[in-house]
Amino acid sequence: MFDNQLEQDLNGLSPEERAAVLKILQEYSVGDNSSTFNDILHSDYDEVPVDIDTFLHDPKYLGRGLINEEGKFTVYPYWVDTLKKIFPDPLKPAAYNTLALTGAIGLGKSFEAVLVGLYELYRMLCLKDPYLYYGLQPIDKITFALMNITLDAAEGVAWDKMQQLAQSSEWFMAHGTLSKSQNPQWTPGKKIELVCGSQSRHIIGRAVFWAFFDEVSFQNNQDVAKQKEKAKNLVNTAAARMQSRFMKGEVNPTILVLASSKRTEQSYMETFIQGKKQRESKTTLVVDEPQWVIRTDKDSPNKFKVAVGSKYLSSEVLPLGITDEELDAVRSRGYQIIDVPMGYYENFIEDIDIALTDIAGISTTSSNRYISGPRLAAVEIDTYQNAFTKEIIEVGNAPDDEAQYFNFFDLSRIPNHLKSRPLYVHLDMSLSGDKSGIGGVFVRGKRQPKPDEPVSKDLLYTVAFNVSIKAPRGYQVSFEKNRQFIRWLRQQGFNVKGVSSDTYQSADLQQILKAENFNTEIISVDRVDTDRICKPYQYFRNTIYEQRIEMYKTTLLKEELIGLERDNNSGKIDHSSNGINSKDSADAVCGAIWNAAQHAEELSIDFVDDIENTVSVSMNNSESLDAQQITIDFQEELKNVFANLAKKSSPQVSDPKMLDFGFGPAIPMESQYIGEGIMVW
Repeated sequence: MFDNQLEQDLNGLSPEERAAVLKILQEYSVGDNSSTFNDILHSDYDEVPVDIDTFLHDPKYLGRGLINEEGKFTVYPYWVDTLKKIFPDPLKPAAYNTLALTGAIGLGKSFEAVLVGLYELYRMLCLKDPYLYYGLQPIDKITFALMNITLDAAEGVAWDKMQQLAQSSEWFMAHGTLSKSQNPQWTPGKKIELVCGSQSRHIIGRAVFWAFFDEVSFQNNQDVAKQKEKAKNLVNTAAARMQSRFMKGEVNPTILVLASSKRTEQSYMETFIQGKKQRESKTTLVVDEPQWVIRTDKDSPNKFKVAVGSKYLSSEVLPLGITDEELDAVRSRGYQIIDVPMGYYENFIEDIDIALTDIAGISTTSSNRYISGPRLAAVEIDTYQNAFTKEIIEVGNAPDDEAQYFNFFDLSRIPNHLKSRPLYVHLDMSLSGDKSGIGGVFVRGKRQPKPDEPVSKDLLYTVAFNVSIKAPRGYQVSFEKNRQFIRWLRQQGFNVKGVSSDTYQSADLQQILKAENFNTEIISVDRVDTDRICKPYQYFRNTIYEQRIEMYKTTLLKEELIGLERDNNSGKIDHSSNGINSKDSADAVCGAIWNAAQHAEELSIDFVDDIENTVSVSMNNSESLDAQQITIDFQEELKNVFANLAKKSSPQVSDPKMLDFGFGPAIPMESQYIGEGIMVW
């Protein structure tokens, strides 16, 4: 069968090709090498490229520039091994065409990227005619690009390191030119160009063979969302041009390198890597390591343990003598346990979140995350549930859509002691596309002051319900059903103190409900003041951090709150592009709380429930009495009541009206102790 297939293959060749193949096969039959095959293989080269190990160590290439003053080779063994994995054969394309270099700081990620770029440039310059080899026109401009979010950053460390290594290399200096300027720049030959850029226009029209995006995830004091979008556009632009110009069949010989230290779970690099993992890309190599793995000089046999948290759990440095049983208990809470060399102990004790990102190379919750997961978890209670049985309901204005919001509302889930409390409801409106949100919040009381504190007006809240309403395809959310739900709440006995909605399509809702004696307000929870502060969300956040709110366990609302980020430039609070793509439930609950907060003055009066406040009211009416005396007089009167009751003669057990049910014989109550609906016992 093999012979038949070989015969078929040979028959498909020209006479010259057939003769060459037969000669190669004959040479391999008598030895492990074929000079004919090597001649054909090397015919495209001015010189045959050396392997990556020789390229790094031989002084003719980079060896001179990679040796420090002490004569020590400066590339970490980890990176040398990685380069060998990328370039297993000098005459074949790289094993990967996308490299994602992340992890801790100080690992030499940018340096590794430069070494990849220089080896690819070296192999390109070894070709007789790179343009002919890749089927390009000279006008295409084969380009090696160093990119970053800003041009200054692009022209920074990586560019300088590439120039230093090229100018220290005998080989590169012989295959390029050095400009005669105050800051000499080396330029490769054979019409290959090195460029720095920060915009898509810097690489448009060029045949990009190698592109390096340095610190693509982070720039201080920048709009995170805009930065991520810019990084995405830059990377996608480069990748598209690399694939369109150089890909032949399924082989893409180009290399795209992304490098960034760990920042947050929402950073562009994290998003990029997760996307590659989901697609199970076999052409992408991800390097993601802590300092002590790559920099082995930082490692030690003595370790301490760190419990790595999540968006709901704060990370912790565990006690040095922790037992296996105690570790199992920590793991059962949802923690990941890592072993860290003792040399880093003080770093983790001082600031565990910074140490996790910078040293351990573990993304933490976003520094831009507006509400901390652990803080939110601290106000969750499991004694009641969301009154809505579903977190998302599909109800619209279709003629045959008879469903009402209250069809999904379970009254039994509302604790009895809360039903009469002031209820504030907010509607985050939408017609179609985005979901509408409805949130209800009870004002359950006010915070009791500490000793020597003035009477507090800080309200205490309980989230009553939240729901997102999705319009069926082809229809819209029904504003009439919004109003019907509010009316239904009042009919069920709820003390609906206020109803608010955002500015979108709110006029009609407000007018109709106001005519029905509802207190209505228009509230935009997204509005930012001149100080770049979003006050509704700031207040909501404070209630969580001060633990003045309690919330049932929920998925949608919690995920929306955890996913909120603050734009440092505008002050706007919005959902993260990497998290749940909505915040209608969060906006609804926030609006309800903010509406209630506007009435804190009047509501605080409704919750005068401590003796100090009672004394204070009495003193306003009679300044001749002091607080201590009022309290003493009240206590003495209670003593007299119970003393009089004790003096009553015990009834005869035989009296059927004075039976003993196990608590002592009954005592008749005189009318002087019962009156105006009050009984003193």
